Amino acid sequence: MLVPLQEKDFDKYIDFAYELAMDPARTCYPVFYDGVKTRELFVADARKGLSLPEDEILLYEEDGAAEGWIHCYYLPEDRYIAHRSCGIRRNTARALEELSGHLAARYPGCEWAVGFPEENREALDWVKNAGFELLEDSQYYTFHFDRYPSSPEDPSVERITEENFERFQRVHRTIEGNMYWNCQRLRADLPNWDLFVAEEDGASGEVMALNAGDGFYSIFGVACGDGQFHEGLYRRLLTRALDEGKRKGARYLTFFVDTPEEANRIMPELGFHRVGRYFGYHKMI
Repeated sequence: MLVPLQEKDFDKYIDFAYELAMDPARTCYPVFYDGVKTRELFVADARKGLSLPEDEILLYEEDGAAEGWIHCYYLPEDRYIAHRSCGIRRNTARALEELSGHLAARYPGCEWAVGFPEENREALDWVKNAGFELLEDSQYYTFHFDRYPSSPEDPSVERITEENFERFQRVHRTIEGNMYWNCQRLRADLPNWDLFVAEEDGASGEVMALNAGDGFYSIFGVACGDGQFHEGLYRRLLTRALDEGKRKGARYLTFFVDTPEEANRIMPELGFHRVGRYFGYHKMI
């Protein structure tokens, strides 16, 4: 059964929750075993969840013992539900089935997004059988800026502002699909993003990056409008984002690469570390 976590019991269960978060076969994304996120960050995020009005932390119990920790959040304006953490020690499918009923009763008609490592086979089997749609199958990488020397700025890679947003939009509309960060949301949130575009041999490409604070920088994607992989263009866009992160004082970077194998081939060469494979799904509940 699912039981709301009481603030008085936070210290009793937080070590249990973190232990699950460090096991690829038991946890969800975002993962905390990537060598970037810390235990302190996990605890701080969880503690904030006790007071945020749209967050909910649930314990999954069997026979009176805790077997899982589930931290969800809800975005009312988007009618969107996702996880900050979710670890189940045993009977993952049973726990997720109960969670599904709980969320459907509380948030009918909303979108529920989940992401799991490839090692969490029980969770992945459950989402497939429960009618979720695959949104993303990608490789997850991290990057440490203390090992990165900045490159000379490439003037052919153009920063996107409100004045030239249409140029970015021409590329992004070809690849956004059901992506949460579509053109409309990006434009409304533009001050928080680093968006760049460039061209090569008639192909146009984009890179989307975000300064997440506390030394973290995130690349959300590098893509070409024609759906092909252009190595020179890819390198230029990615390098521009890395330089921006370095300039802003970032210490770490995270990046989900869902482009062809050619892109994954060059990631170690550029200084990225592969953490694992990510599967993202969603469903209207």
